[in-house]
Amino acid sequence: MSAALVCAVTACAASGTPTLQEAAQRLDADAETLISQWHLSAVERAEDHSCLPGQVRRFVRAESDLTGDFPALLDRLQAMGYAKVADDQDLRDGDEDVSVLRDPRTRVTFELTLLSGDHPGVQVVGKTICYAID
Repeated sequence: MSAALVCAVTACAASGTPTLQEAAQRLDADAETLISQWHLSAVERAEDHSCLPGQVRRFVRAESDLTGDFPALLDRLQAMGYAKVADDQDLRDGDEDVSVLRDPRTRVTFELTLLSGDHPGVQVVGKTICYAID
């Protein structure tokens, strides 16, 4: 009886995890919204194989030269349903402010980094979690 209960709970949990395709669609749509609204440049879309062997994730990276875009990008992601999971107090790297937001359903994350130094601006990196390669 307990084995059946464990299987039922496991199946329910597994069915709630989105597929790579679903997560990638959310990533692409939300990244496109940010790219078009804030005229982000240096856009890179790729598969990332830095996961465990046999796994892959998708990512999008873009930048803005305007450091003032950081608060607006953060607000827009939160309005799109992303919840802040970390901020610069957790991830501060020198003079760079960092915020990480995650969509609770798809587990897509966006990392916003306020760049300083010779080339100030905002870097936006969106990515899915790692998925097994079919």
